[in-house]
Amino acid sequence: MPVLGSKVEARRGAIRVLLVGEAEDRRAEVKAALTALGDPPLEIIEAAPGGAFNGGPPPDVTMVLFNGGNEEASLNYLQAQAEIEQRPMLFALAHERSPVLMRRILRAGADELLFLPLDAGDATRALLKISETRRRAERQSGGVIVSMVSTVGGVGVTSLAGNLALALRYTLNKRVAAVDLDLQTGALAVFLNLEPERTVMQLCEGDRKLDSIQLESALTKHPSGIYVLAAPKRIEDSELVSDKVIGSVLELLRQLFDFVVVDCGGYIDENAVAAWERSDHLFYLLDQSIAAARCAWRFVDLFGRLGLSGVEPNFILSRYMPHHPITEEQITHTLGRPIYTKIPRDEKVLERSQLRAQDLWQVGQGSALARSIEDLARRLAIGGEVAAETSGGLVARLLSALGGRA
Repeated sequence: MPVLGSKVEARRGAIRVLLVGEAEDRRAEVKAALTALGDPPLEIIEAAPGGAFNGGPPPDVTMVLFNGGNEEASLNYLQAQAEIEQRPMLFALAHERSPVLMRRILRAGADELLFLPLDAGDATRALLKISETRRRAERQSGGVIVSMVSTVGGVGVTSLAGNLALALRYTLNKRVAAVDLDLQTGALAVFLNLEPERTVMQLCEGDRKLDSIQLESALTKHPSGIYVLAAPKRIEDSELVSDKVIGSVLELLRQLFDFVVVDCGGYIDENAVAAWERSDHLFYLLDQSIAAARCAWRFVDLFGRLGLSGVEPNFILSRYMPHHPITEEQITHTLGRPIYTKIPRDEKVLERSQLRAQDLWQVGQGSALARSIEDLARRLAIGGEVAAETSGGLVARLLSALGGRA
């Protein structure tokens, strides 16, 4: 997926790196090696140990180059930087693997010690930790984004996304926005019994920066109190919605709402990846079928190749039947990953909801289906997680094969 991969890298904020070293030719060699990493993207500034940094915003990481000769200037610079109260991460880059020098570097305050010539895997892992730390800090300042997707049809992505948004509102009284990224189908508004006049297309007009007033003008309020960003009215207009717009929309919605629930449907494109990249939770839905298990494997393979480090997909077993010949244990064994939660099959309640044009809590409050979705909402509200496998899992193996991105 080279197109999707390139889109992801272009969207990520570059890590600002201040490369400090006496010799310009050595700095040039290291800069070339760092630039070749590609992921995460870097903005590299150079300076000598005694020089002042006047390059705009402060760096995220300062890399101090030890040239293998007189190391005192580099050690002194490193120690001085370590004593600053609000400082960037400090990396030491050394040619010599002397235990004496290594101890002096670490005691001077280095957060990471890498050896030259740079190993691509080691450098990538160290830089991705910085990228992920920054991403977590940004997320703590706003609401929670939950995305749902499945590459197999008929498993209820739209119904679960809509019902989860309602559960968060009804059960926990949260401020909730629901976003329909199944742009060609536009099923979320239909599921919620809405006929919105305003859609995401209002945010695709003009080049001015998106603000809260413009965003609010494109939202439709549901009787429950949730707000919906609907898909375009015309199928062909879906091509005009860019991943840049979706990224800006989600970042702003995060600041305005406690929860943002995104229906990604079953079509994977740059818009879906933009949502996953910003999500705190990504759920893949599957049912108790061989086809669904195979599609889940294909999704995990794709997700691993995209190299998104900020979120790991969890699996929801939808339309679950306890006496089905394909059991939860068999699916878990096949995927090598746990099932996050099960949503029971209840066709009668869903049919009654559709026929009466009423939501699940109006026609089936207290049903097993409603309770399971309420449990999921509570779990997300308290930050409940199933511990991901740290070794042996498919995603971990894929990322390891791609150069240690996990």
